Amino acid sequence: MGRFFFSLQFRLVMGFTIVLAMALAGVSFYVGYAAQKEVDRFEERQENARIARVQQVISRFYSNRRDPAQLQSVLEQAGRLAGRRIIVRSPSGEVVGDSHLRFGGRRDGPIHESVAVPVLVGGRQVGSISFTPDTGPEGIPEPAAASLVAAVNQSLLWTGLGAAALGTLLISVVSRKLLAPIKSLSETAQHLGRGDFSRRAPTEGSSELRQLALAFNSMAANLEDAEQQRRNLMADVAHELRTPVSNIQGYLEAVKDGLLQPDEDTIETIHGQVIHLGHLVEDLRLLAQAEAGALKLHRIPGRMSDVLRGCVDAVRPRAEAKGIRVSLEAGDAMPNIEMDATRISQVVNNLLENAIIHTPEGGSVAVNAGVAGDGMVRVAVADTGRGIPPQDLDRVFDRFFRSDPSRSRATGGAGLGLTIARQLVEVHGGTIHVENVVPSGARFVFELPIAAPNSPDAAE
Repeated sequence: MGRFFFSLQFRLVMGFTIVLAMALAGVSFYVGYAAQKEVDRFEERQENARIARVQQVISRFYSNRRDPAQLQSVLEQAGRLAGRRIIVRSPSGEVVGDSHLRFGGRRDGPIHESVAVPVLVGGRQVGSISFTPDTGPEGIPEPAAASLVAAVNQSLLWTGLGAAALGTLLISVVSRKLLAPIKSLSETAQHLGRGDFSRRAPTEGSSELRQLALAFNSMAANLEDAEQQRRNLMADVAHELRTPVSNIQGYLEAVKDGLLQPDEDTIETIHGQVIHLGHLVEDLRLLAQAEAGALKLHRIPGRMSDVLRGCVDAVRPRAEAKGIRVSLEAGDAMPNIEMDATRISQVVNNLLENAIIHTPEGGSVAVNAGVAGDGMVRVAVADTGRGIPPQDLDRVFDRFFRSDPSRSRATGGAGLGLTIARQLVEVHGGTIHVENVVPSGARFVFELPIAAPNSPDAAE
């Protein structure tokens, strides 16, 4: 229960209730103030109309030159209708009529009168009229107009309380429904934090919440994929390391047990396994640095044709020994590329090694370079092998992936060459992809941006 008072729903309800209470209080104050002002204006107009009517009656009495003795009865009747004590004075100030005289009023006693209103007949003042709030037993009291304001305020009070209660109830229901997706999202995030990457948040609620849930699910899917890749990487690395380590261990145990002699052949075999293990560890280190963005490059403007020529000359003897012809087509007039020549050579060598491995005897490997139309230098390495199954085209750059599972690691490598090639091309600001060649073979294409004319000679 205590957690509810710290929840977002409770804060929303309290905030809405406070805002609603302030709004109702403001409306009540304004309506009450406006009603009071209107009542005051109404009472003022009513009083002025009453005075005007009485003044008209008295003026008509004097105009008709009626007997002054009859003035008392006229005043008594007017007083009962007006609900006021009416006093008429002569021009000299003497009281000549009092509507409440027979109810105990005294002509010579203190009277709390209002401002005297003159009585005019033919433009001549024949007396004055004043009013007091005193009423006699037979008076007809008028209902107090102020009671209208009290009734309005009371109605506003009860209406405000009802509206506040209903509004609080509605916001509680609405906030519960509105925050339900957020609660589900929070529960899913907790499961995600505990390592359950299979949970997904429901995509419901408003458009903003649906967008949030979709973004969260996308993040969860990426985390799940990253976790699966991490597990696969650990398994693949352990598997790749186990083979040379097991071989080294086996040879050493055989030498220790006297089954093998520590001669030159045995040492050479163990040394080859150690070199293979060192290459694998170095490839993993290079890949980790490239993926983390920590790989340092010594980039200087250079010609791609020089890099390609050196790589092709290095692999041509081994390719020709296998009966594979390697050709190069790259003009020396191509613009310079700001690159780390050692790393780009590693990319080209990986592509050439991959092409030679998958090209049968009598086949060919062609390397072509040219300028693309978007300010890039384009390099393609094509072979005449079996090609790549269409379902594997998107996976050839994955770590430890082999399109031919039956190919041994001795002939097929560790499966990191193409992954390293992609990372090295991307850190140079380029792109790389693979495509099948009709009728057979595969073509790996990478592009690197042309160096700007004012680029520095060296950059890290």
